[in-house]
Amino acid sequence: MRVFWFLFNLVLSVSVFSIPIIAVGCFDKNKYYTGKLIKMWAQWVIWSTGINYEVYGLDNIDPDKQYIFMCNHESALDILLGVAAIPSNIVFLAKKELFRIPVFGWAMRAAGMIEIDRQNSEIARKSVSEAVETLIHSPFSTLIYPEGTRSDSGELLPFKKGGFILAIRTQLPVVPITILGSGGVLPKGTFTIKKSHIKMIIDNPIPTLGMDINNKDQLLQDCRNIINQNLEHAKADHETKYELYSA
Repeated sequence: MRVFWFLFNLVLSVSVFSIPIIAVGCFDKNKYYTGKLIKMWAQWVIWSTGINYEVYGLDNIDPDKQYIFMCNHESALDILLGVAAIPSNIVFLAKKELFRIPVFGWAMRAAGMIEIDRQNSEIARKSVSEAVETLIHSPFSTLIYPEGTRSDSGELLPFKKGGFILAIRTQLPVVPITILGSGGVLPKGTFTIKKSHIKMIIDNPIPTLGMDINNKDQLLQDCRNIINQNLEHAKADHETKYELYSA
């Protein structure tokens, strides 16, 4: 029953918010007001799932500054959670095919989402360069899931380098974000929503000022280590509690 309630609210919320986002986005150069609308939309959809979430580390970031947020990925809800819970104005790098969807794609463009064309490596590099210019000349942040796909095991997958190259080229700080518990709410390969409690940890920004492309691997590893450490601590804490309850 919960999944039908979620789908109903998803369709309804997209219908309700798309037109205002398109209308406001035409005049909202800095995407401040469209960002507020998108955050309201994400919070509505998260509410419809029945899950609760807590955010730790909000004092580690300044909502008025730009960041590149890097987050682990276990559930299709992670993107909505990121938009709903992070106080910064966020835009995404999205595949060009999504912009072709009537109304939804128009709303994405109006909201300032950055189009990435992965047709071939040359075009992809050009798209990234355009994304760099967009971020340099705008006030908003972006949220990236560097694993590239959802983990179905709960283990952190290898990180792709593209987001870290973007961070270095824009000289924007990288903020590691760890989501705990979302994989059990909407597991990969299923469409069953389980009511649960999710935690999001926002760690201190990693400065990129002065870095060059040769630092990308170290930046990637530093970010991944922080997220993996949070996941390992959560796993150890869960196992300790399980042992105590089983005794």
